[in-house]
Amino acid sequence: MITIDKLKKLKESEDKVEFKKGEGGNVSYDGGSKKHPERRRCILGYVIAICNELGGYLVIGMGDKYPHEVTGTSQCLDAIGDLEAKIYRDTNIRTSVYELFENEKRVLVIEIPSRPAGRVFKFEDVPLMRVGEELKPMSDEVYLKIINEQ
Repeated sequence: MITIDKLKKLKESEDKVEFKKGEGGNVSYDGGSKKHPERRRCILGYVIAICNELGGYLVIGMGDKYPHEVTGTSQCLDAIGDLEAKIYRDTNIRTSVYELFENEKRVLVIEIPSRPAGRVFKFEDVPLMRVGEELKPMSDEVYLKIINEQ
């Protein structure tokens, strides 16, 4: 399990981590009523993209500016097991979800495993990857490289 001190020092793209403030517990689970492509910027979208990129972390309750400051979140308060179960039900990706605390501020960590060799995960039939601060459809080059791994 990672610590808050380690999280503060990670860089988003280099260290395969995505930070969201989510102070009011307002990070959408599945995109809800948002329109494409904003709809992808949700918990499921990031889980899929990070899994496709060989695993990492989605961290809710910390700012994305380096060094990452703890803001705290009420996201999935008292519902961690439910979140873990929903992610698995909707993606077949077995995440590990846990809380960390700094002072009285709560951080939600979703630890995402790597995809199996030759497998690409999709959100609403679109294979996702992160490009800078955005979630984008996976390029044909990356997609072909992955499916040819076996």
